[in-house]
Amino acid sequence: GSEPPGVAGVAQLVTDFGLRLFRAALAARGDTNAILSPYGATSVLVALQVATAGRGRRQLEEATGLSIDGEGTPGDTLGT
Repeated sequence: GSEPPGVAGVAQLVTDFGLRLFRAALAARGDTNAILSPYGATSVLVALQVATAGRGRRQLEEATGLSIDGEGTPGDTLGT
């Protein structure tokens, strides 16, 4: 495997996921006000990785771009 991302790398992965999530959430709504916590959304989805395995875990890793194994996932797909 590759080296785990440092603090700055994790922060960038969380920011990237938050922006993709924000764009996906607003795509159908158009011009509207919204509040989104990238940290909060990422925290919940990463916590779910602990309780999942197999396909579900891989889907969470791909969506967030984070793995509880300490590696970023290069193929994040949400909103791209």
